[in-house]
Amino acid sequence: MAAKIHVERMMHRSSIAVAGESAASYALIKLIPSGLGGASKSMGLNLALVLDMSGSMYEEDGTSISRLKRVQDAALAAIQKLKPDDTLTIVAFAHNALIVLPLTPLSEKEKIEDAIRNIEMSDVDPGGTAMNDGMKLALDEIEKSAGPGKLSQIVVLTDGETSGEQDCRVLAERAHKSKIHLTLMGVGIDWKANLIKDLAKISEGKWYYIDVNQAAEAERIFVEEFESLAATGFMNVEMHIKPMKDIKIKRIRQVVPEIKELTTTEPEERHIVGPLGTLQKDQTARYVLDLSLPKRPDGKYVIAQMEITYEVEAGTRESTGPIPIEMTYTAAGHGYVNAEVMKHIDEVQIFELNKNLQVAIASENKEEVQRVAEQIEAKGQLMGPRAAKKTMLARQVLQELNAGGRVSKKTQLAMEDSARMAEEMPSG
Repeated sequence: MAAKIHVERMMHRSSIAVAGESAASYALIKLIPSGLGGASKSMGLNLALVLDMSGSMYEEDGTSISRLKRVQDAALAAIQKLKPDDTLTIVAFAHNALIVLPLTPLSEKEKIEDAIRNIEMSDVDPGGTAMNDGMKLALDEIEKSAGPGKLSQIVVLTDGETSGEQDCRVLAERAHKSKIHLTLMGVGIDWKANLIKDLAKISEGKWYYIDVNQAAEAERIFVEEFESLAATGFMNVEMHIKPMKDIKIKRIRQVVPEIKELTTTEPEERHIVGPLGTLQKDQTARYVLDLSLPKRPDGKYVIAQMEITYEVEAGTRESTGPIPIEMTYTAAGHGYVNAEVMKHIDEVQIFELNKNLQVAIASENKEEVQRVAEQIEAKGQLMGPRAAKKTMLARQVLQELNAGGRVSKKTQLAMEDSARMAEEMPSG
């Protein structure tokens, strides 16, 4: 069977009653990979690992193991998830940057493992953090073998504030134009969160927070990221939506595997394009459309036509063809709520509240921090066990605020990290 993407869509209500000129509504879109059996059907991976080697990476954080050793162990575990024909380059940076390992196929695993184990022997001056230099070397190396049907990715790990912030942003733009995604990993609390998040957004990549006080956290995150990269089956996936007259698409959010708003374009009137990046061969991705629907007589209507386009292993571009999104109108009142859709809307609401919380913390508005944290806690309690971590962290914000008047950066990062991650119902 040819590799393709199966699409399911559902509205948040079975029917809608529009009393005024318009009403808000939501649609859940599920993209389900099909026809991809076996690891050989995944995309070839062209990967760069860019590691901070500054002096702070030798701190142990009460774990009795240095940050660098934890990252080395994590990288060694993570490369086991890659395929023999995937390629890896390793770049080290601190005051300067250098290529520790040029692009090497994973079939030469011993050579790669040796480079990782001995990375501290590289001639890098630990007295600085020039992440921009490391990113540039990685990008130069990765672009040499980038091409159709191959996923190119740069994974950057840092534990401090970098010099050359503007250079980093320019490099992220260059990566985006070359269809190379960035994954940024911030270790501890001394890296600049706004910069890391910006770089991930510019390159349509992602970012992670690694808690230094949890010895196994680096390995968990590295393995998770490398596993997902190795399982990529579709590249440059795009959602094309053509709403009918008077239908407004206010925003599109990814809600699984993590929550983020998509940056959309409108190349022509009533044609919205949302870049979805990559899709794993074994993982359903989910998106919520935030809609404004006009008044209509009773009946079932197509409110938009949707098409998903994507690139498969051979580098060819394929399409699902047009798929209608429909809504039933009834003046008798709103129909029943779809619990699956509402679960994701609840998580999006916590995500939005967390953005408000970050603004309140940055402006040192204690009353607003208190109010928003209480809203997050209350919303988390309504959502039940699947939002337990979000509820716990909101309580932690309140406890720190009441104890000392300030919320620690560590709690802020943990709260933000948790808010954007989709939570599944606990099994059992």
